[in-house]
Amino acid sequence: MTTISKNLPQDQQALAARIRQFCAAWSTAGNDPDWATIADIYSPEESFYFDAVTPHSFTNVEGMKRAFFEMRDKLKFLSLTFSLRDDLQTFRRGDLVWTTATHDVLAQLPHGQELKLIQRQTSIWEERQGRWVMLHEHLSVPSEL
Repeated sequence: MTTISKNLPQDQQALAARIRQFCAAWSTAGNDPDWATIADIYSPEESFYFDAVTPHSFTNVEGMKRAFFEMRDKLKFLSLTFSLRDDLQTFRRGDLVWTTATHDVLAQLPHGQELKLIQRQTSIWEERQGRWVMLHEHLSVPSEL
């Protein structure tokens, strides 16, 4: 078995940039998420993702869309903002990297209410032609869901 390398500078930099793209793509301001960027981030193959918010599991971006719209209809949020905290950890074994990172999530609700959450996301990434693609994700503790 190959050894695991933790927090290699090149992995930290590249994956932090990709996760910031993820956060920006899922953040909305009365609009839908940036589905084109989301589709670029996730692997096009059928993969298994968990979403503890709705709760749903899905295997592709189309499933994510259905879950997102269902969640938005139930929570009636007006906007959603994801931001990456400064605790990214990267673990490499061969061509795969898995990350853990904590996000702050803010949902603007009707009548000026806010829903603030903290969630840790664990993701598995593969570099393909110089671009990191997410193969799997799930939420874990700490989570205020």
